[in-house]
Amino acid sequence: MKYDVVIVGGGAAGSVLASRLAENQNTSVLLLEAGPDYPDPANLPDEIKFGHTRYAESPDSEHNWALRGTITDEQGEIHVAQGKVIGGGSSINGQAMQRGLPEDFDSWSSLGNDEWSYAKVLPYFRKSENDLDIRDDFHGTEGPMPVRRRQSGPWPDIQKAFHAACLQAGFGTTEDTNGPNPSGVGVAPSNNLDGMRMSAAITHLNPMRHCLNLTVRGRVFVRKVLIKDLKAVGVEVESGGEVFNVEADRVVVSAGAIKSPHLLMLSGIGPEDQLQQFGIPTVNEVPGVGQNLWNHLSAQITFKVKEGITLAADADAVHFALHYTSQGSSAINDMLLRTSPVVDQRQERVPGVRTKYLIGEVPPDRVARISCTLGLPDGSGYVRLASADPQVQPSFNYRYLQHPNDIRRVREGLRFAI
Repeated sequence: MKYDVVIVGGGAAGSVLASRLAENQNTSVLLLEAGPDYPDPANLPDEIKFGHTRYAESPDSEHNWALRGTITDEQGEIHVAQGKVIGGGSSINGQAMQRGLPEDFDSWSSLGNDEWSYAKVLPYFRKSENDLDIRDDFHGTEGPMPVRRRQSGPWPDIQKAFHAACLQAGFGTTEDTNGPNPSGVGVAPSNNLDGMRMSAAITHLNPMRHCLNLTVRGRVFVRKVLIKDLKAVGVEVESGGEVFNVEADRVVVSAGAIKSPHLLMLSGIGPEDQLQQFGIPTVNEVPGVGQNLWNHLSAQITFKVKEGITLAADADAVHFALHYTSQGSSAINDMLLRTSPVVDQRQERVPGVRTKYLIGEVPPDRVARISCTLGLPDGSGYVRLASADPQVQPSFNYRYLQHPNDIRRVREGLRFAI
């Protein structure tokens, strides 16, 4: 069968895009996801359903790719969790419903495409959300994705101390870290509702599954994009031990920051030297494919708290974050500080194992951390081919702290945390 649109990757982007395109009954849409699909929320595994668990991020979960990558040129490989389930990262992550900063979008717009300006993307943020706390021109109340700020009950002692320390250091407060002025300390927004993780699959995709023009297929691995005369005409897929082709008028690659460039290179689109190295015919030489890999790195200060100090009252407790601009930085609000317990034993697949590894003999309710996150690094990494075999993951390196300004800002943040 031939589809109007085939979408590769049923993650946060793919789920939203499939649901929106399917609103046009004259457009046939096929959404392909390498991991399992759970069309009935009642059948969701607990590690996907409940937001207080992070089991799905562990290497032994079938719901993530369990990639191995590097973060510096000196350090060895580490586990990198990437969603391999309908909903993608939104089905396994920590549910931080944090928008990009207005300045980020305007910086993209300044490069020549004003469709990415903050003013142009704001209506789509509003359209996508149902903000349960804030009613103003910057937030929506009729969208599918619930957004809330966990505020019920008393503040945990560690959050109360963090908030007070931020004010004492001269920072202001913000009522809305997703608003036009997020600077200062404020409550971090979340897409967790009554303990349930509200993934893009639940909020966007599920309400559209009844549409006859939308087809969702799980456990279908896309091997490459099929291209004829420089036009994508379908995909080669593998499912149930069989390899076959699916035709399409348009192909959308939304497989994430690692898998998307990998798939393009397997399809003959990318740096010619890499394609030639693995015997892949060059369809279109695009040197930038796989370059400028970014992520927001976090460094942590871990400390033992006094006996009787509460770290987390319950899953619905308030959680503060501080957005600030590092000294001498040209980027506004490039840094983020927050505090949390080092471990939450509710998140452990095998109770006690990860706790023992992280904190030794110290009781888990006595150890906390402050995380310093660099949101806008100056350095960047890469994704490269490791084989022409689609089942072999690419090599990738985030190359954290390779730029002197990144080192300076993270060091400043850690000193400030101390």
